[in-house]
Amino acid sequence: MLNKTTWLRISTPVAVLALALTACGSPGKKSHTSTSHKDKPHSRFSAHKNGERGASAAAKSVLKPGQSASRAFKEDTGVKPYYSITARRIDVGTAADAKALVSDPKDAEGKVPATGYVTYRHMTGDVVKEWPRVGDYADVYADGQRGAKVIGGDAPKGCADSDDIKNWKDGQSYTLCNTFLIPADAKRLEIAWTEIGGKPFVWKFPARR
Repeated sequence: MLNKTTWLRISTPVAVLALALTACGSPGKKSHTSTSHKDKPHSRFSAHKNGERGASAAAKSVLKPGQSASRAFKEDTGVKPYYSITARRIDVGTAADAKALVSDPKDAEGKVPATGYVTYRHMTGDVVKEWPRVGDYADVYADGQRGAKVIGGDAPKGCADSDDIKNWKDGQSYTLCNTFLIPADAKRLEIAWTEIGGKPFVWKFPARR
């Protein structure tokens, strides 16, 4: 489902938000976007090339919203559980919402925020005691280009904060969300999830009007 909603503004001050701008290159180039829980957020745009994290064009199969895919994933803590991954929806905000997420309004010109909602179910394997990173690898693409990831701030409504998850075990599910800035006139939206160098799972959403 693609939703254009009244944006739930992030309550954390703009100064502690970061944008990893990776939408400049075409999919398939090396990415410098960090996903470690140890990294501290920055306060402004920084330009990087797109990565090997899975362009939608590289996928051999395409999923519909609500359909699931599954894969073993090695967490930063060393455990490697098997997850079911389901992309559910993308919520798109307004130009004003985009400007509220950056320290310099010029960085958000022509952009709107898009939040991808993805549910992860721990199917089998070791308990994830803390800091699950599986949710960091879900990216929003707009017209084939990866958006600029917004790092920092509170989790949107309906989304868990991965840093608060403890002792994640078989049968438990959490919805984890990532927000990206995308061109305001983008029509085709997708969520792609993959490990670095892996084959992506891609969910296509209805075209925006």
